[in-house]
Amino acid sequence: MEHYQIEDMEILFDCAGRDDWAKFSFPVWYGIPVKIKWHGYRFDFNLRGGWKWITGGRGVWPDAQEMLKRTDGNELMYYGVESYASDYDLIKNFYIPYSGVYNFDLFPAHPLETAHVKRALRAFEELAGIAGRLSREASCDRARDFLLKVAACDREGLADEAAFLHRIMGTELPVLPPDTIDVDYEVIPLIIADGCDYNCFFCTFKDNNSLHVRSEENIRQQIRSLKDFYGEDLVNYNSLVLGQNDALAGGEEILITAAKLAYEGLNLASSFHKGPANLFLFGSVDPFLKAKSSLFDRLNQLPFQTFLNIGLESFDQETLSLLGKPLRAEKTGEAFRKMVAVNRGWEKVTVSCNFVLGADLPQRHKEGIKTALAQETTAKDRGTAFLSPLFGRAQRRKIINEFIEIKRSSPLPVFIYLAQRL
Repeated sequence: MEHYQIEDMEILFDCAGRDDWAKFSFPVWYGIPVKIKWHGYRFDFNLRGGWKWITGGRGVWPDAQEMLKRTDGNELMYYGVESYASDYDLIKNFYIPYSGVYNFDLFPAHPLETAHVKRALRAFEELAGIAGRLSREASCDRARDFLLKVAACDREGLADEAAFLHRIMGTELPVLPPDTIDVDYEVIPLIIADGCDYNCFFCTFKDNNSLHVRSEENIRQQIRSLKDFYGEDLVNYNSLVLGQNDALAGGEEILITAAKLAYEGLNLASSFHKGPANLFLFGSVDPFLKAKSSLFDRLNQLPFQTFLNIGLESFDQETLSLLGKPLRAEKTGEAFRKMVAVNRGWEKVTVSCNFVLGADLPQRHKEGIKTALAQETTAKDRGTAFLSPLFGRAQRRKIINEFIEIKRSSPLPVFIYLAQRL
């Protein structure tokens, strides 16, 4: 670890954190940040000079257990605590990531609007504003060069950086697969298919466009640009997400090709994080049912642990009709059974599924989920069932009670899906 003191600013390099993504009920950091301590605040910066986390000591921060995060899309997430045990049982994480992006009342707190968060953001702006001047006082090139990066990554610079990332992608990722919570949403995005053929009524993530599959050349260009964008900070990533909302529908060949090209082109084998790289993607019911065993064989042979999430939503036909999902209930049942079979048959492929929760949905909807989870799985099965509260319909107590009832009936892990985007 290298340490430098410049006036009242302390800079720490080579602060290696955890090289896994294990969950703890106390703050830890992952990867290799650069840490700056200044005016009571503790800033973690990525190796590109952009701030990643802010917390602080007594006097500037109300709880040392809580943290403010900035995503690569330049959006804020506040990691707060209600109750460690119940938080993990609910969302698969000890800390609740309040993003303010998709609003529903399951967690009524609004920590991003608090005075201490606003003060912390002003402190960052002040830090970025003086970083250029302090760089001239640095005694070594490493500290000088990094402070110049911080000065370039002020509020405007970070917004420009996020816009550039979205130009590389040619779009945004309106929602991340729920399994990405396991890597704290730290994923590199690669778009292989835009849009979705379903365009369900209830979906707030759709763009009303039919599915369009990207060309191999477009994918290659994205990878080249992503490598330049992340630069030396690539070492802090070992996870790739294939977008957008139905990458599985892109087909076997483009999916496998994109995964192989990205693994090599982004040098994921050299990540600081131990173990295999992670591959995340969404799939809809029809492409999943059409997928041949050869796809899962080839995914199993990749240097990734693959996590595929399928949107089932309901086993009840009336509920599917209310949601505007163009499927017969028989297909969602068939897809669930195939999910169980894939999880049993391929060691490096894990399939999870989503169901909706809504206080005004038919009672048969909840009963159908409980029955399927209880009858079709065993405690040895892999995969997770995620429950998504419908935005605008969430009656907090009833939703949580329904969640608990379903979770208790299932040997398969069950968690609430908190949507995040990039």
